[in-house]
Amino acid sequence: MNFEVIIGIENHIELKTKTKMFSPGKVNFNDPQNTNVHYTDIGWPGTMPTVNKKGVELAIKASAALGMKIDNKLIFDRKNYFYPDLPKGFQITQFYHPIGRDGKLEIMDLKKELKTITIERIHIEEDTAKQIHANNKTYLDYNRAGVGLIEVVTDPVFRNAHEVKEYIKLLREILLYTDVSDAKMNEGSLRCDVNISLRPIGSNLLFNRIEVKNLNSLNNIEKAIEFEIKRQSEILLKGQFIQMETRRFDEKTQKTILMRKKSDATDYKYFTESNIAPIKLEQKFINNIVDNLPELPQEKKLRFMKDYGLKIEEVNLILASKSLAEFFEETTKTTLKHDLIVNYILGDILVVLNKKNIDINSTFLTPKKLGKLIVFQTEGIISSKQAKSVIKYMFEEDLTPSDIIDKYNLKQISDATEIQKLLEPIFNNNLKILNDFETRPERVQKFFMGELMKLTKGQVNPVVGNKVINELIEKNINK
Repeated sequence: MNFEVIIGIENHIELKTKTKMFSPGKVNFNDPQNTNVHYTDIGWPGTMPTVNKKGVELAIKASAALGMKIDNKLIFDRKNYFYPDLPKGFQITQFYHPIGRDGKLEIMDLKKELKTITIERIHIEEDTAKQIHANNKTYLDYNRAGVGLIEVVTDPVFRNAHEVKEYIKLLREILLYTDVSDAKMNEGSLRCDVNISLRPIGSNLLFNRIEVKNLNSLNNIEKAIEFEIKRQSEILLKGQFIQMETRRFDEKTQKTILMRKKSDATDYKYFTESNIAPIKLEQKFINNIVDNLPELPQEKKLRFMKDYGLKIEEVNLILASKSLAEFFEETTKTTLKHDLIVNYILGDILVVLNKKNIDINSTFLTPKKLGKLIVFQTEGIISSKQAKSVIKYMFEEDLTPSDIIDKYNLKQISDATEIQKLLEPIFNNNLKILNDFETRPERVQKFFMGELMKLTKGQVNPVVGNKVINELIEKNINK
């Protein structure tokens, strides 16, 4: 490639509050359209905004988690523009006095080296209405209008899609583990705008920037960036000019599509929001939030590897879900078999959760039940195959592992005398195969174990079963 890629990221993050940022309007993603609309959100004359204290606390928490300098003056501004999703004609935001400045996160780049991503600012603002495009029409859902947001703006320090994805994944984890947001990209509570520019390698000349808005998944972020790099490169190699544009990613065509052209930066004519007086935040108030930050995912990853002996790949998969990480830690209190806990969570359990698109906390499976199941397996009461069956039933029925084992007769046969009684007729009917024992002992052993497992539907303890088989082989050969 003849060009260097320059990328900056803007993330709009819905704060985890029960009411909106500047009104008492309710916040609930699943409510019917246009049922949570407050007068203040749509700019009725005479209505006055009030600041959501919880929203401010969450913004401070996010700023602290990203290592930012926190402004103790809370001042809001008006961003003025006219668009159907903004009925007031302005958006309350922070332009001149963002709540947080100068943060950073460390990610792993393509060379497996740490790279510092510098974050310019975090500011508080209110969301706009949601636009729904269908049947050549645009529908507006004002439930989202006024929902509290923070916007996290990075410096243009990314050089490829991999770095962007690593940053978004880590940012999302921080938002989840600090309880700032539920950070669900598919529901729009974590949205990503990507600004992409190219420049000739070795040059400071930067071509016009293209903004791709409202990317809602890591896959779409990667595809949009790669498409834009290719598209812009082809334009420049033809000697043509790149115009400033806002685009969106179309999942059907896997391409970015023009939304609107920009002749220059939009003049929003910012001025201080006159209906909200500047608020001086006490340092004690800020310190209390900062000092009580929960364990951050970066710290949790190191602890999981150290305390539980997990691989980084396993840790990343577990920590991608806060509830799953909590489930894992609770299960470790019931058994020290951490390897089995991880295997079941990342295997059988995660398969069901992903297939049904459900959270672990909405199932009958609990850490105590999984821990007890693993104890049964390690004691030889059930086999690993039977344990997988028990897990399947625990998703469907609110029963203990013991109840399920009894109900579905999943207990492992470990009594040597009982196993010998099962094997004796098998041996009597297949004595000829013992002639091969001297030349092919493994084949003979596997044959009898296979017949035994077939007879008992895999319920025999293989260790005890093999021991009894060897005893019977020796006994029959020496006759």
